[in-house]
Amino acid sequence: MANIFTPLAPILFSAAQEVSAEDSGALQSITLNFDDKQVAKDDIVAVPIASGGTPVDFVPGNVTPQGDSDTASTVDVRITASKKRSWHLTGEQRRSLENSGTDKEWLRLKLMQEMRSLRNAAEADCVAAIVEGASRATGTAGTTPFASSLDELILVRRILKDNGCPMADAQFVCDSAAETNLLKLSAIQQAYAAGSDEERRSGIIKRQFGFAIRTSAQVTPHVKGTGTNYLTNATTPMAKGDTATTLSGASGTGTILPGDILSFEGDENRYVCHAAITAAQQVLRIGRPGVRQTIAPSTAITVGENYTPCLAFDRGAVVGIMRPPVMPENPTMQQALVSDLRGLTYLLLEIAQYGQITWELHLAWGFKVVMHEHVALLLG
Repeated sequence: MANIFTPLAPILFSAAQEVSAEDSGALQSITLNFDDKQVAKDDIVAVPIASGGTPVDFVPGNVTPQGDSDTASTVDVRITASKKRSWHLTGEQRRSLENSGTDKEWLRLKLMQEMRSLRNAAEADCVAAIVEGASRATGTAGTTPFASSLDELILVRRILKDNGCPMADAQFVCDSAAETNLLKLSAIQQAYAAGSDEERRSGIIKRQFGFAIRTSAQVTPHVKGTGTNYLTNATTPMAKGDTATTLSGASGTGTILPGDILSFEGDENRYVCHAAITAAQQVLRIGRPGVRQTIAPSTAITVGENYTPCLAFDRGAVVGIMRPPVMPENPTMQQALVSDLRGLTYLLLEIAQYGQITWELHLAWGFKVVMHEHVALLLG
């Protein structure tokens, strides 16, 4: 398809033009320094996970006992996406821009726009991975949190603390509606309550209850599946700490989706579904630390309502691999690594073609929650 430059008069390419940049709080909050330059798309990087045991009584003796046996476990992180944005100019179009002195400025702005496009796509995948890898949830689905206080932040903090989250670098990522409610609170606005007027003047919320507060434009509503009337296993209970069970074969219709909120009759906790459940695939999976109490056989499962998630997690609980893809050398193609203001590095290609030049901007990524117990959701 040909470029249409009629509306793009040279004056529009002035250096004063600003390029939009949506909030990408999730990418700023996770561990992104975990990287392997040799990993290709769909390859797996194994992240080691250490397990704990049960303390036993110490008994002195004349022989040093052998340590307990243990089995190492890993969580697989995969580069799941390798995306690009491309554009081109014919020789005549490029000459027109050169004559007006706007060719370099146009390319700069175009590059920034395409970085924005790829960054937003990666941010959306990151948010989805965190939602689908969370342990439990709190809050009221369909109601934006922080309407009158910071209490909801304390509730989601309790889940993480009960799960053993160290809170060493706790992160909280919400959408603009929740952020708006936060900024309206007197605890943020009023200098006597906040300790200073810095938050009100800068618009940057300081840590609250240990959480670094960020926003993401890619936090979107989760639409639940159609699953109803599912029951837990008819003969085997779920013991406290279990993360999986095969459901009663005769129960349930429709689909329960990853990210759906599940409740078991008699258990006040709300768990996040980690794998799709259908009439043909009836293995229920939730994240560590598993169910908080014993769930009896044939217990009814309730699927929660649609919700907009706020994400609460420790930075080390979520791993991201983001890097430029590997591109073989080509005499008609020039390669360069370029970075944006958020610290992400992309691969820029300039490809000489018949009567025109094509540019491509590439980025590859993959995200994974490696510590489910250190991730929780606040529903809105």
